[in-house]
Amino acid sequence: MVRKAFLGLISIAALLVIVGYLGQFHRGADTVAIGRPVFGMICILGIFVARSLTLRFAFGTIALLAISTVAVSFLPQKSGGDIRVYSKNLWFGNKEYSAVVADIEAANVDVVMLQEVSVHNNPSLQQLKAKFPHQHVCRFSRWSGIALASRLPFDGDPICSDSRAVLAAPILLKGQRVWVASAHIPWPWPHDSSENEKDAISLLSELDGPVILAGDFNIVPWSGRVGRIAALTGTQLAGPARATLHLRNIPLPIDMVLAPGGGSLEMRPLLGSDHAGLVADLVLWPK
Repeated sequence: MVRKAFLGLISIAALLVIVGYLGQFHRGADTVAIGRPVFGMICILGIFVARSLTLRFAFGTIALLAISTVAVSFLPQKSGGDIRVYSKNLWFGNKEYSAVVADIEAANVDVVMLQEVSVHNNPSLQQLKAKFPHQHVCRFSRWSGIALASRLPFDGDPICSDSRAVLAAPILLKGQRVWVASAHIPWPWPHDSSENEKDAISLLSELDGPVILAGDFNIVPWSGRVGRIAALTGTQLAGPARATLHLRNIPLPIDMVLAPGGGSLEMRPLLGSDHAGLVADLVLWPK
């Protein structure tokens, strides 16, 4: 009886691993994918609990698939030397924005991507103006602005998605036009975010040339959402993934940076926000 109960639990975990790969059909599957590391570990138990060799093989295969696709996000990468960026969800109520500005300046980056730029923390952009004079903000509400600030000049007009999702601006880097984008896409499900993700895809599909994308994706790196965006933009995740948000003590790596050749990440302090910042040294032109 106990064995059957365990097998039932393990079978449910295995099913949830599989469901987590179906995000292209329903965004609820991307939410299920958050639990993939846990479900994969539960499937390992099936190797020891199941009596049938077929079941043991099935559970072992699903466990390997789950754990390997999660683990790859946490592998370190070599630093890229093409561009250095800073990304952070400021948190709309953050009044310690001067500390964030000091951290940005100390990081010696080329481009800054900010999310939840609100009426409370909006002065941070003015404080950055001297060193990052090329700026643009997409204002979706009093609390949900997305911003980008750059040392490098814009090479055209920045654009905003129709709903809260992405801001993209072309910059001139080493004589070439490169798109840098700040992202803040809501939770995939049960949050009603289908239009936000569609708007992100619509904007990103119009960008010509190399793309750098950083921000708060509100989903884990191994999700279908991130995979679809990476495939669309011809980018890969910089690594290793970092747990930038702790939701009820659960570490979640939902802030990330993507570039054509990936790159290395380091995490910055919270500084009045619920999200840690990220600094990434990226590869734009892989050899």
